[in-house]
Amino acid sequence: MMPSPALLLGLAAVLAPLSTAHTVFTTLFVNDVSQGDGTCIRMPHNGNTCTFPIAGLDSPDMACGKDGQNAVAFSCPVPAGAKLTFEFRAWADKSNPGAIDASHKGSAAIYLKAVANMSDGAAAGAAGDGWFKLWAEGYDEAAQLWATDKLIANNGLLSVALPPAGLADGYYLLRTEILTLQNVTNNVVSPQVFVGCAQLFVQGSSSASTSSEIPTVAIPGHLHAADPGLTLNIYQQPLKLPYVVAGPPAWIPPTTSNSKSTSTKQQQNAADNTPSDAVPASCLLKNGNWCGYELPSYTTETGCWDSAANCWAQADACYKSAPPSGYAGCAAWSKRKCQVVADACSARAFVGPPAQGQKIVTGDPDVDGGVDAGVAKIPAAVNAVNAGAAVQQTVSVSVSVSVSVSVSASASASASASTTAAVVEASPGPAVVVVEPGSASASTSDGCQQPQRRRTRRRL
Repeated sequence: MMPSPALLLGLAAVLAPLSTAHTVFTTLFVNDVSQGDGTCIRMPHNGNTCTFPIAGLDSPDMACGKDGQNAVAFSCPVPAGAKLTFEFRAWADKSNPGAIDASHKGSAAIYLKAVANMSDGAAAGAAGDGWFKLWAEGYDEAAQLWATDKLIANNGLLSVALPPAGLADGYYLLRTEILTLQNVTNNVVSPQVFVGCAQLFVQGSSSASTSSEIPTVAIPGHLHAADPGLTLNIYQQPLKLPYVVAGPPAWIPPTTSNSKSTSTKQQQNAADNTPSDAVPASCLLKNGNWCGYELPSYTTETGCWDSAANCWAQADACYKSAPPSGYAGCAAWSKRKCQVVADACSARAFVGPPAQGQKIVTGDPDVDGGVDAGVAKIPAAVNAVNAGAAVQQTVSVSVSVSVSVSVSASASASASASTTAAVVEASPGPAVVVVEPGSASASTSDGCQQPQRRRTRRRL
């Protein structure tokens, strides 16, 4: 017997929060070394919606997410053949644990796009042609796990290896794509796509392919409404397998007979070709893509207070530019640099600044970067075994299907009341409620909140 509409709507209100913990790419690791939260990453500016999926398959935001068309200040140098690890969080600032809600079942993919540079807005644009898939995983039939299940098991960490050969040295956008199917049923097809991008400068490849030699696709445009990877009903048992990951097949890089020795040489020479927009050596403290720089020297009272004012101005710029992943570096700069100078001025110590030229180390790898002992074990690269070798591909067969697909853009679904009720799908694990068009609305709040920015300063 079908449950009553009242019961279904009651369940919708209770269960809706289970599907609100979305995800966002916050942190890049290079060879297991954290680059710091938000550094080199084009994160959404709005902390209240930073974990939301992209609205529409044809949106320019499909390339690098909301605000992803604009370059950030820093690009991270990466040696060819490096292991790259991406951290995903349900709450960007780690105010709560978790990578993505367990109800969000689906695939993961990594894309690359070569760009001329990151300083020219047009050249560094994300949307458009030039993208190629480096790796993807959908449903592991042997383990009976989705890529998102593995992401959760690895505490939000996903690692891939760059090929030691085949990529020309230079700037790349690296794109992460999580595609989830918890809102797809036989009646409603509403997959969710979560994307993010990091700015890389790849160097030391043992051989180079030109961009024309690597098959590329345009984003938006790589996903289509009728793709089997977007329309699978994960609640229908048994699953219709094999699952075909949406998008193009992964690029197969060339093999090299001396890849091991070449990789070692690449690691040694990684600093020989540092990009101009790498984090500079003169950076005393970093927060995301902001750097604090040394204050003007002084020997007078006026000079002392002017130097303090310079410090507070830098702190303001830090808070204003802080990504949703947090502003701990801004707080450390205010306390350990600006307040120290202001206290020295008040004590009439007019020669400074104190600790001139010394970097501020907070001991927090999320701020400083470095090896993060607090992070759970960083997983091995998912493509390490097949790096540089032919990888078996699942060929996507074009199927003509007439179906309406809407890509969810927020954690809430709303529509005017009608006789159509919410549909509760039974599945292993957390229950999921999909509100069909025409049903009463179920609204929730997202888990990514803009942090309250505290500024403490001495009156100058």
